[in-house]
Amino acid sequence: MPKGAQSLGRAIALLRVVTHAAPRAVRLADLIQATGLSKATAHRLATTLVHETLLAYDSESRLYRLGSFFAGFGPADPRHAGADETQVPAPSRPGKYSGTKIPLAHLLCDRHLAVKRALPAMIHETVSGQTSELSFGKLAEYSSRFARVLANAGIRKGDRVAVLLPKGVELVITALAIWRIGAVYMPLFSTYSPAAVEARLKASGVKAIVANRFLVERASRYITGKTFVCLIEGDQINRLDGKATQFWSSIYASEPLETVETYGENDPFIMTYAPSFVEAKLGLLTPVRALGSIEQYMRVAIDVRDDDVYWNMADQGWEYGIYYGLIGPLLIGCAILFCDGPYDVSQGYRVLSKFRVTNLTAAPSQIKAWRRGDPNDAAAPFAIRQVTVGGEPLPLDVVSWVTQKLEVPLINQYGTRETGMIVGMTYDPRDPAFSQRASVGRIMPGFALTVLDKSGATLPAGVEGLLAVDVKRSPLFWFRSYFKDEANTKMRFQFGSDFYVLGDTGLIDEDGLVHYSGRASHAILMQKD
Repeated sequence: MPKGAQSLGRAIALLRVVTHAAPRAVRLADLIQATGLSKATAHRLATTLVHETLLAYDSESRLYRLGSFFAGFGPADPRHAGADETQVPAPSRPGKYSGTKIPLAHLLCDRHLAVKRALPAMIHETVSGQTSELSFGKLAEYSSRFARVLANAGIRKGDRVAVLLPKGVELVITALAIWRIGAVYMPLFSTYSPAAVEARLKASGVKAIVANRFLVERASRYITGKTFVCLIEGDQINRLDGKATQFWSSIYASEPLETVETYGENDPFIMTYAPSFVEAKLGLLTPVRALGSIEQYMRVAIDVRDDDVYWNMADQGWEYGIYYGLIGPLLIGCAILFCDGPYDVSQGYRVLSKFRVTNLTAAPSQIKAWRRGDPNDAAAPFAIRQVTVGGEPLPLDVVSWVTQKLEVPLINQYGTRETGMIVGMTYDPRDPAFSQRASVGRIMPGFALTVLDKSGATLPAGVEGLLAVDVKRSPLFWFRSYFKDEANTKMRFQFGSDFYVLGDTGLIDEDGLVHYSGRASHAILMQKD
């Protein structure tokens, strides 16, 4: 081996042994025998590879197999494998997200402690420029203490806990505490009216509310003597003070909850409603098995690396912000960067330069706003290596500004709240043909799309029709039904359980690229991510 690369070579040797044995799992003894390494060295390297998800370890059988990092890897060129490019090889669901005993809080925090205990799990920047951090170690401690508070209040596995909080340390602690006891995290938009908040609380049967003093007033009509209410300490006074638990005071007064509740792969851990209605409509229970899709998106679709500074600007009240701004970073051990709004030009440029953001996700409206400024006026040069946007078709001037002014690739994407992001297109300034591309991109591994006519028959390449997920060929597709809403569920599966109708029209060309045409019907209004 080259000088200084011995450990890397040994780790690769372990990976080679496991790869050659696949799909059969191997024992530590097999690794030792095949590589000639000592037991201590082989175990240390294997443990590191497990932490980085290159290997997976089953503690019951004591066997190693390839980890979820490789879930999205298929043949380098599908045509050479005899596959149609419209049918990208789909990975199986990663093993750690299947079964009946999934320790969610361990996956999102505790497993990172061995390597990242002192590193930030969250960085918070205020409008005034004050920065605070929450380490993985402190997140584990505070969330364990608050989990004890929730458990003592009678919150149990499967109960819904509504969270009305702005971006910040309390939001992350609360979410992880909810998942420590096996409950369901239900975030609400800070801009919801009292009527919209009350409708969602009633429809979901929320057992507890965690909020700040300003936002809890929007839930006051729902709150009874049986509702557990926890307020973030502050200067404001309201009529709930006498019966509300104080967040930080209760945390410091409680011992950590040592146990971590487990979920089944079909158990929900998030609940949301479509934000476009005042009424509580299209209730969405996201199951734990969706983590396979979330992790693949973070690692493969937008390529979040260990050395990235990742900033997802989305609000934590809607699915894109929840999936990829809160859960995704915790899942892969990446710091969450939270910044208070408003996201004007000066605020955005300051954050980009101050934290040396390398991987940015933003809405098209935010990028449009930034074009009013000049990146050269920032306090320090930007370090961005790619920008990802989603939510609407991209105007060419937005594409040009990112690729020419910032001189970095731009990823545009398509998805829904019921699927997450499933299609993406990269506009790379190093590719001279990128400006001629008109599609929304290629289908992500783990999903297969098809185009149907009005009777549900499959249409050939290049013919416009109803875009639908081919469920049998989409192992990472997780949606099955809306909460207590059989009518809208049937609309999604109007041609049977094999096809999930996205609600949009489009076509898939002969090169496997998806072209979006428009809304198929207004019978179901869905939130684009």
